[in-house]
Parts: sequence; structure tokens; C-alpha cells
Amino acid sequence: MIRTVLCAALFCLLPVIPAALAQDEHDHEARIGNLTIVHPWARATAAGGDTLVFMEIDNDGEAVQLAGAATAIATSVEIVGAALGADGKMTYRTVGAVQIAPGHFALEPDGLGLRLTGLSQDLVAGDEFELEVMFGNGEHLDLHVEVEAADATGHSHAGHSH
Repeated sequence: MIRTVLCAALFCLLPVIPAALAQDEHDHEARIGNLTIVHPWARATAAGGDTLVFMEIDNDGEAVQLAGAATAIATSVEIVGAALGADGKMTYRTVGAVQIAPGHFALEPDGLGLRLTGLSQDLVAGDEFELEVMFGNGEHLDLHVEVEAADATGHSHAGHSH
């Protein structure tokens, strides 16, 4: 009798396990039209400071413009590009809208990123926040951005399997 109840309980839970994994996939992948954005992440930092957001974008359609972004946790968001300063340190300069050609495109350290300035809260590794990305065709896409360590060089993939 106990074996039957346990087997029935386990059988009932099986659909829940893949659903939980699918939810995690969903939180780190967003789609709109022919665009898929995966692995949006930012570095940990203190409130009042700045951070950069990076992500991968797959475009299976026509070229589209990345026009900007917004979030409730920062006073401004701008598209920036990395440049080596005269002192040998990496700096980021505003570049404005960026064209995303068909194929794979990445916002990554030592390249392009979204700079969030005037953060209203601490960003702690393991936390997430919402970011709205805007495209030149008028479409908007809401993302869950995962906060990585302050010295991270990439998305950790911790807690999910893609």
C-alpha cells in the first residue's frame, strides 16, 4: 500500500520537474519576432554606481536596430563600446544605436554593452532585475538580467542548463 502511494506521488510530481526547468530556461531567454536574447547578465556593484549589461542576441530575420534600454533601478541606460584609455585601462564610450545583422551578435566585455548609471540599489551576485530593451522598429522586450560577481567576465550558467 505504501509503495503504491509513493509511486503515485512520484508519478504526479514528474510533470512539475520539467516545468520548473522550463521556467528557468524562460527567465534567461526572451524572444520577439526573429530575435532571441539569451544570457543577459551584469556585474555586482553598490547602489549609486554604474554597471554594464551583456547578452547574446540571435537574429533569424532582417537586420534590426538595438535602439536602447530602460530599467527602474537606474537613472539612465546607454549603449556603450569598450575602448582602451590613454592610461591603459578599459573605458566605455557612448556609441548610440547599433545595427544587429542576421546571425549571432553579442554584447560582451571588451566590446559593446548597456551601461546602467545611477543605480538605486546594490546589485548582489545571484540577484536578478528587469530590463526593457528597445529596438528601432518600435518593439520592446523585457528581460531578466542575472547579477554575476563584480569581477565576472561572462555569464556563469549557474542554476540552469543552456
